[in-house]
Amino acid sequence: MNRIAIYLLALGAFVTGTAEFVVSGILELISTDLNVSISMAGQLVTVFSLSYAFGALVLVMLTARFERKKVLLYSMIIFIAGNILALFSFHFHVLMLSRIVLAMSGGLYIVVATNFAAKLAQPAKRGNAIATVITGFSVSLVLGVPIGTLIAAYMDWRFVYLIIAVVTLVNLMLLNKFIPKAHGDNPIPFKQQLLFLQDKQVISGLLTTVFWILGYTVVFTYIAPFLSTSAGFSIEMISSALLVLGVFAFVGSRFGGYAVDKWGPVRTISISLIVHSVALFALTATAASTLGALLTIMIWGAAAWTTTPANQSYLISLKPQSSEIVLSFHTALMNIGMTLGAGLGGVVIKYAAIQNLGWIGGLIVLLALFFSSYSFRIKKSDM
Repeated sequence: MNRIAIYLLALGAFVTGTAEFVVSGILELISTDLNVSISMAGQLVTVFSLSYAFGALVLVMLTARFERKKVLLYSMIIFIAGNILALFSFHFHVLMLSRIVLAMSGGLYIVVATNFAAKLAQPAKRGNAIATVITGFSVSLVLGVPIGTLIAAYMDWRFVYLIIAVVTLVNLMLLNKFIPKAHGDNPIPFKQQLLFLQDKQVISGLLTTVFWILGYTVVFTYIAPFLSTSAGFSIEMISSALLVLGVFAFVGSRFGGYAVDKWGPVRTISISLIVHSVALFALTATAASTLGALLTIMIWGAAAWTTTPANQSYLISLKPQSSEIVLSFHTALMNIGMTLGAGLGGVVIKYAAIQNLGWIGGLIVLLALFFSSYSFRIKKSDM
């Protein structure tokens, strides 16, 4: 396995993740500096998710026949341009445009990088390679966002994007040196690409993605008010809880790759979804104590992010000849699921007690388990 190349691909995932999530930490600074409301500034997150889905799906389809190394590097060049645009965004609309550029190029990068990592690895190590790239993305929550927020506290928040651009430029030069050329997939007509939606195995696997991330996001988006209301957490305690969640998300993504290589994606997906659902059901009760809440968050973070590399490996195994197209659907639906989860959580806390988020999230994750089990049964019946 070309470890250096895979670690560099993971570094690219780290910077794209940091560019996406750091806005949450500096939202108030942006709101004050650009003279817009918090709710308007929050649309930077929504627009990013939708643009990311577009980049992950449409741009991957449009570039499928081109040499993959060039597509990867060009996506990084556009990503750098998006960061430079953010650096000079003295008006809200310019910043919104930069978010669209960052999201579309980042979505394209993540799909191509994940598939690249899988192809660089030996079949027995493919799950670990995918998990390494995903780990780069999850580490952006643990390190990238806190560091970016800290930088913004002492410097102009725009300099965060300058630093991201510089790191990406260095990574681009290293990737150009260390990764080999790779041929694109054979051109697939758009109508044929949409035939994926008629494959029950694939569609149920993709629905697993939607309901897994929806169940996770419906709680994660509102975890701060959930903990302050249910457990009386202070701002400092919430910050510590988010750090714990990020660390165990990292552990889960690494373990997911190991588990796929050792036990296969079917067992890994099933067990991780069951544990994920149980953790969310338990969260309402355990949030009454600090220790209980932190222990549940540890289990929740690890279980949730164990599913990701396992489900990606499973989807690749279903359509190995068109792996990037399948991964593009996965990534696009993941971001759409995030948007829906945040919206659903907002509706719940508007009309009901915030404590209900836990069991509602748990039920949604059970739907993901249902669809994954259905997909596995189809696969067995076809063998």
